[in-house]
Amino acid sequence: MANGGIIGPLQVVSNIYKDKVTAITGDGNFCKATANPEAPGNATVILIAGGGGSGGDNGGAGGAGGMLITENHPLPGSAVPVTIGAGGAAGGHPSGSGTANGANSVFGSATPLTATGGGRGGQASCRCGADGGSGGGGMEWNEATPTGGACGYGAGTAGQGNAGGPAGSRGSGGAGAGGGKGGVGTAAGPTTCGQPTSPAPITGGQGSSISPYLTNAASPYTIPACGVYAGGGGGNPGGVAHPGGGGGGNKGANGTANTGGGAGGGNGNTGGNVGGSGLAVVIEAEQTETDDKKAPGMWTLNEHYIQVKLDNWT
Repeated sequence: MANGGIIGPLQVVSNIYKDKVTAITGDGNFCKATANPEAPGNATVILIAGGGGSGGDNGGAGGAGGMLITENHPLPGSAVPVTIGAGGAAGGHPSGSGTANGANSVFGSATPLTATGGGRGGQASCRCGADGGSGGGGMEWNEATPTGGACGYGAGTAGQGNAGGPAGSRGSGGAGAGGGKGGVGTAAGPTTCGQPTSPAPITGGQGSSISPYLTNAASPYTIPACGVYAGGGGGNPGGVAHPGGGGGGNKGANGTANTGGGAGGGNGNTGGNVGGSGLAVVIEAEQTETDDKKAPGMWTLNEHYIQVKLDNWT
């Protein structure tokens, strides 16, 4: 017997397939790879919306764009329209209105996927950060301003992000950080919500890495920002982007393009900042053929020799 009388897996030498990774940084159409016998035609779709803008004159930081991860998403044979959300606009100086949420990103398959734009940071006309994929941070609270709540931060969307940081109390100069996919934005302190003074820096909510979904990816592939996305913007005073990156802007800086990062809190006496645009990453299961082989079962030395001569064994 070929297996020496031992019943085991069928002796078949076959190719090893790796996942195909496609990063989409602007509006357009996505077409799936040609199916191979190993591939079910499903994909992991990672969709990130635009980050929120920040308010001027020490306004609140923007929240990160929502980050939606969908595994085993079926891909149609036809082209899939993809919309990549722009980052939210910055507030002007002197502080007033104009700050905007980030725009949604959409993967328009038969069952459309939508990531929600990041919430804008607080501004003088409305000191609360806005709700979004992740919420925006609040602007320094002013009891004389009749708009906004005392805590002043925006909520995140379940499964896509987290809340922004509460605003500082009147006279503190503090504005909350934006929320991120990996955590809430840091509060500016002292706050009117009864929270203790937070240590500087007032960091944006942490972003999230997609590296766990790339373990079987075919090399080489190119994705923006090393695969860490949807971080909140840093708040005031002294705010910086959250540790580890993710596209959230430092105080006074824009969110990074194609990361969904929230805008950093606005500097004093200047306008706010713009959120980072969004992104889509499509990881198609076992679509790229490699030179490597797999051969389950038990093999005699003679059978091994024959497969080597046939160039089926590496």
